[in-house]
Amino acid sequence: MYLKQLDTIGFKSFAERVKVDFVPGVTAVVGPNGSGKSNITDAIRWVLGEQSVKSLRGAKMEDIIFQGSDTRKPLNFAEVTLVLDNSDQTLPVDYEEVSVTRRIYRSGESEFYMNKEACRLKDITELFLDSGLGKEAFSIISQGKIEEILSSKADERRVIFEEAAGVLKYKNRKKQAESKLLDTQENVNRVEDIIYEIESQLEPLEKQASDAKEYLYHKERLTKIEVGLLTKEIHLLHQDWEQTGVELKEKQNLTLKIQADIENCNHDLHQHRQKVDELDLTLQKLQEEYVVETKNLENLEGNKKILHERLHHFQENKKNMEEEITRLQEKRDELELQYKQEQDSLTELENKRKQLSKEIHTVEDKLLTGKDSMEEDIENLKSEYIEKLNEQAAKRNERSSIQQQLDRLDNKKDTQSSKWKAILDQQALLEKNVQDKQNSVNQLETDVKQLEQEYTELSKQVLTEEHLVQDMKDKLHKGYRILENIKSRKEMLEELKDDYQGFYFGVKEVLKAREKNQLQGIHGAIAELIEIEDAYVQAIETALGGQAQHIVTGSEKEARDAIAWLKKMNKGRATFLPIESMQPKRIPEPLIHQLKESDEFIGIAVDLVDYNPKYEPVMKALLGNILLSKTLRGANQLAQLTGRKYRIVTLDGDVVNPGGSMTGGAQKKNNQSLFTRDRELQSLTKKFQEYERRIEDYENQLTEQEKRYHDKYQQQATCEKKLVQKREAFQEAMASWKEAQLSLEHITDRLSVYDQDQLMQQREREELTSRLLQTEAVLEEIEIQTKSLNDKIEKLTKQLENFEQEEQKLESTRQNLHLQLVELRSSIDYQKERLERTEVDLRETNQEMEQKQQQLEQLIQLKEQQQTEEELNQLIEQSRQQNETMKLEMEAIRATRKELTEQINTISANLDRLNSQEKETINQVQALEIKANRLDVELENRLNTLETDYEMTFEKAKQMYEQPDDIQEANEQVKLLKKSIEELGTINLGAIDEYDRIKERYDFLTKQRQDLEEAKRTLYEVIAEMDHEMATRFQDTFDKIKVAFSSVFKQLFGGGHAELRLTSPDELLDTGVDIIAQPPGKKLQQLGLLSGGERALTALALLFAILQVRPVPFCVLDEVEAALDEANVSRFAQYLKQFSNQTQFIVITHRKGTMEEADVLYGVTMQESGVSRLVSVRLEEAPELLEV
Repeated sequence: MYLKQLDTIGFKSFAERVKVDFVPGVTAVVGPNGSGKSNITDAIRWVLGEQSVKSLRGAKMEDIIFQGSDTRKPLNFAEVTLVLDNSDQTLPVDYEEVSVTRRIYRSGESEFYMNKEACRLKDITELFLDSGLGKEAFSIISQGKIEEILSSKADERRVIFEEAAGVLKYKNRKKQAESKLLDTQENVNRVEDIIYEIESQLEPLEKQASDAKEYLYHKERLTKIEVGLLTKEIHLLHQDWEQTGVELKEKQNLTLKIQADIENCNHDLHQHRQKVDELDLTLQKLQEEYVVETKNLENLEGNKKILHERLHHFQENKKNMEEEITRLQEKRDELELQYKQEQDSLTELENKRKQLSKEIHTVEDKLLTGKDSMEEDIENLKSEYIEKLNEQAAKRNERSSIQQQLDRLDNKKDTQSSKWKAILDQQALLEKNVQDKQNSVNQLETDVKQLEQEYTELSKQVLTEEHLVQDMKDKLHKGYRILENIKSRKEMLEELKDDYQGFYFGVKEVLKAREKNQLQGIHGAIAELIEIEDAYVQAIETALGGQAQHIVTGSEKEARDAIAWLKKMNKGRATFLPIESMQPKRIPEPLIHQLKESDEFIGIAVDLVDYNPKYEPVMKALLGNILLSKTLRGANQLAQLTGRKYRIVTLDGDVVNPGGSMTGGAQKKNNQSLFTRDRELQSLTKKFQEYERRIEDYENQLTEQEKRYHDKYQQQATCEKKLVQKREAFQEAMASWKEAQLSLEHITDRLSVYDQDQLMQQREREELTSRLLQTEAVLEEIEIQTKSLNDKIEKLTKQLENFEQEEQKLESTRQNLHLQLVELRSSIDYQKERLERTEVDLRETNQEMEQKQQQLEQLIQLKEQQQTEEELNQLIEQSRQQNETMKLEMEAIRATRKELTEQINTISANLDRLNSQEKETINQVQALEIKANRLDVELENRLNTLETDYEMTFEKAKQMYEQPDDIQEANEQVKLLKKSIEELGTINLGAIDEYDRIKERYDFLTKQRQDLEEAKRTLYEVIAEMDHEMATRFQDTFDKIKVAFSSVFKQLFGGGHAELRLTSPDELLDTGVDIIAQPPGKKLQQLGLLSGGERALTALALLFAILQVRPVPFCVLDEVEAALDEANVSRFAQYLKQFSNQTQFIVITHRKGTMEEADVLYGVTMQESGVSRLVSVRLEEAPELLEV
């Protein structure tokens, strides 16, 4: 991917539409100061999602819109479009070209487009996240950013490494998860508050609903049982009376039937037991067959392993034979060429021999007349004799050579046998040792992987449990603070109550005297004796006014005594209300009915408060003629209806007085109201107890959670210890196995040479032995032939010596020719011998090659004749299926046996039952005669009772009421039900629906709390996984950048030393990054002490190191080399060119060295004041431009 085009209009100094086409490689942007070069950088940064106005060198976002110039008006919007080539699918969208557009208006509105379709800023940000092009990335280095990299704190510097490591998306996801976690915790708190509030309502409602349900249940049952009881008794008595005779006969028949059933059961029991015995025998036989088939299956699986081993050696032997055949083919080709050359030489010698024989024949024709035949015979015999001698010498040489070769093979065999025996023994031991160590390594590797997986999972679980513990501790501390606040408020209210704060002085003293038993008959102040709903507190408090502190006494005498005590003790004044003398005030009923028709009417004040009934005269005297209205307008309406005779108070505390006057306005907020203090105290006490219980429960939960955390932590520590031990053992085993493997390979290579050598020696021995036997036989035959020829020659020579010596000269010539012929024949014989030797070697080579091919074919045939792995698998599968079939048959037999056993048990149980029934039936027959007389009397009594008590006939009762099943139980139930209904007391039937509604909500909230807690745990696990992934990625990327930074630093500086260090290596998620730099020839020093050029070059080294580890599609550099000298600029430019193969660079520069390495130059000018324009030049076209 690379930046293809930048299209901008109205952005800063680019008033007109400007299109900048970029190419892969290095693009340089040059121009005078203030011409608008850096605006290109800002435009790219802005369209990629930059939201910081400061980063864009402005005060507010509207500053990036063209502000106008001397000749141009300001524009109302700015737009930048970035076109990217995405043919390599670097961005996760299905487009080969991606365009991103951002537009802003002076009104502050912004628009975002992706491939000309509207989108959100978040979509653009997520698109470039972890691509190296994000706003936090190192792809855009603006002016001052180089200095900022080095001058920033170590913690701030880690953002660059996070972007390079690709962990920003995980950080964003973690933030989202933490936000969800916070929302989840708030939901949990809210749900728990509601649950605890509902729990306080649920228990009393459950009791009331249970009582109401029990009442309805008892009432319904009482109606059914009591009304139908007599009907049932009459019906049963009559039925029993009619059936008594029938039952006598039935019982007798039943006795006979039971006896027959007993006989049948005994017979069935015997047959079933026989079948069980037969099944046991069949099952035993199948089990024996199953054992045999199981052993067969094991043998087949063993054969499969052996086949694998043979196949392994088959491939090795096949490869060796094929290589040997190839070598023999090459040798045969060489021998065939040599044979042809030897044959050509022999042909040439034969031609010479024929020519010489022809010359000899001519001389002999001249010399010989009568003795031609004799001499010819002698010569022929001599020639033949010489040939035999030559042949004999050749065969003797051949025999000697063969014998020497056999002796050499024997010596070599003896030497090698003693030498290789020890090596073969060592190979066997090493093979066993290697196999054992390999098994050990495999087992240890499996154990290490399992422990690593277990340790990773335990680490995540420990982190999750730790988060949960900390979260619960924070929540518990928050509960402690709330409980402490409630306790403080409760203690303050108790102190106020004990001291009667808020009461008048005289009232306070009377109430204290009551507590000390100094005054009698003091019931308390009105504020203590009534309870008001929260909605009516302000209205009732306004209606009572000062009367709320009047003291209620039992009689006028007690009131007089209290007044006298106040005077005596000089404790102030108070108003007393004697119960016996108070006169209630009332409103006429017709007027009340008329008032109820109004929506504004709430009720009479005395009916809206709760009090002890004995205080009714007092309460009606104070509140009996006061009306409550919803609003002041409604109070005026009610005053008109009542003729303005009564006091009307609104819920807000406004008052319409009798006669029409109105009182109202703002009231002083007082948290110490006498009416609310006791209620608040009760509420706080209840709330304090509830919070104590909740905190205690939560402490128990925290203890359990801490235990789970410690258990997981202990498991993690144990697992870590095991993992370290296993890794050490694995490394040791691996090193030992590799050492043994190398030793085995070395010995195996040596033995392969030995095997080949032995095979060749054996073949060579066989061939030499055969040749030796043939040669000796030929020698014996030649010796016989030479002796015969010698005798013939001697005889003919003696005859020839008598011939005349005249032809000695020709004879001498003839002899010379003969000598030449002999020599030529010797040469021919030698050439024939060489030809034969070559032919023998060729024939032996062909035979050896044929043997090798036959051995290879036999090896392949042997492999094909063996059972293939598919056949073995088929046999194994058949054996397994047969085993499975036997197993199913045995299971079926066992199931049948079990079924028969159950039937036997059932029959036995039936037999016992029938025996019991037989005895029982006999007893029943005896009791039926007595029952008949008793039923007649009882039936008459029930009919009389039904007619007398209920004035109802039996037929009518039977139609109207359901009859109970058990008469005695029904009688008992009638008594118990009446008693139970009385014991229930007052019943609230509405509590049933209310309880169901509250219970349903409670169950729903409880399930919701469980789901929320599970969601919390899941979120903690997700956060733990992301922390682990971020730490791993950060560490891996940091290590790579660290190595690259050290290398790039040395190259850019021409030496020196630099490194990156983590400030907190144990806290990878929060650690900072320190940069240590030591330019060549200088001591190690802080970054702040480096020169500007050294600091810039160090930052560039870090930039190139990051790009080396994590290449980005394109990188924008804005005058980053401004502080460098010419030599460093040249090195910087060369490095830039080097990296341009994998990263596209857009460089804003003033330096010549950078321009020289650029592929394309863009010039930014400001010919018109305040308006930037663009001029481009391709450097590859520059020579052509110069020529023109």
